Amino acid sequence: MNVIFGCVITVSITVLLFTAPEAALAAFLSGGNKALELSLKLVVIYCVWMGVFGVMEKTGLSAKFARLLKPVNKILFGNVPPLANDYMALNISANILGMSGATTPMGIKSVQELEKHPGTEYAIAMFFVINATSVQLIPSSVLALRTSMGSASPSDIILPTILATLLSSVIGILLVKIFIKKT
Repeated sequence: MNVIFGCVITVSITVLLFTAPEAALAAFLSGGNKALELSLKLVVIYCVWMGVFGVMEKTGLSAKFARLLKPVNKILFGNVPPLANDYMALNISANILGMSGATTPMGIKSVQELEKHPGTEYAIAMFFVINATSVQLIPSSVLALRTSMGSASPSDIILPTILATLLSSVIGILLVKIFIKKT
C-alpha cells in the first residue's frame, strides 16, 4: 500500500512541477503550514488529556474506574489480570471521551500485561476490536478540530458519532464472540 501511495504522490508532484511550477511551491508551503498548525493543535489537546489521565492515575481515580468497569470487563474479556484490567479501563475511558490518540500508551501496556499470561488471546482480540471501534460519547479531537477550523456548529457530530461508534462496537463484539473461542 505504501508503494501505491508513494507512486501516486511522486506522479502528482511531477505533473504539478511540469504543468504549474509556480503553484507547486505555493501548495508545498501552504500545505506544510496547515499541517504544522493542525499538529500543534492536536499536540495541545493530547497534552491536556494525558495530564488528566496522569492525575487520574496518581489520585487513584483510575483504580476506582477500573473497579466500576470490572463487571463489564469480565463479561467482555473474561478473567484478566488486575493490572491489565486497570490499563484497559483507562484505555476504554479515554476512548469514550474521544481521545483515541491518547489511549495508545495504555492500550500497549494492557496488551503487554495480557501477553504475560497464558490463555488471554480472546481478551486481546476483544480488546483490539473494542479499541478499534471505541464508543465515543464526547468526540473531543474532532470537536476541537472543528472548532479550530471555524465550524459554525462543531457539536453537530456528537449524536451521529455516538450512534456510529455504538453500532460498530456492538457488531465488533458480536463477531468476536461468534468467531473466537474463549479459552
